[in-house]
Amino acid sequence: MDRVEAIPVLVNGQEGYDIRVTDPQATVQDYLDAVNNFIETAKCCRTRKPETDSCFGCDLCCQERIPVTLIDVLNLAEGDLAKFVGQMLHVYVEGRVVDITMGLDESGRCRYLDSSRGICGNYGKRPLVCQTFICCPVTRNANKLREEIINAGEDELVRKWFEFKTKNNNLIIHEGVLAAPDIRDYRRTAFAGASSYEELRLKDVCTPRLWNRIT
Repeated sequence: MDRVEAIPVLVNGQEGYDIRVTDPQATVQDYLDAVNNFIETAKCCRTRKPETDSCFGCDLCCQERIPVTLIDVLNLAEGDLAKFVGQMLHVYVEGRVVDITMGLDESGRCRYLDSSRGICGNYGKRPLVCQTFICCPVTRNANKLREEIINAGEDELVRKWFEFKTKNNNLIIHEGVLAAPDIRDYRRTAFAGASSYEELRLKDVCTPRLWNRIT
């Protein structure tokens, strides 16, 4: 039995999925494998393109806000993290709030998108938010799990971002409104010290309340 299962269920009368964890040692990678398998093989309602049975060739989600985690950046950067953040990501700071997302090209699409095929040009290393997005209904628990993983991963990336500086020794900020970021606003998360999703237990990432609901 898989350590994490994406289970087909009806959500508000439409075919979607729920998440069930069967092993306390289950990792975020186990969760990703379960969701990816569901996306690729299950029959479900794709609300944006109900006429299709596959996500391949649909790039609608590549035109939206794409938050990234520290592990996503480690997977994609393959080297200088600060350079990658400066060139491929978008750092928006409003007051003390820092939001780090994939950078978009002039057409408003993710820079990794292969527009000719409508799929990611770096498909095997696409961010967690991309791997777990599908425009089908999900249960409250499944949605909350995805949200908590992404938030923890992005917060840890922000903590790392405070180390990245420009040539003028300034923080890398692409867009800011009264920017006044403070690292004290970003507590250490379970992502700290992890270099892959295989190293990261779901139990350590999600809240105890949610963990009890999905196990």
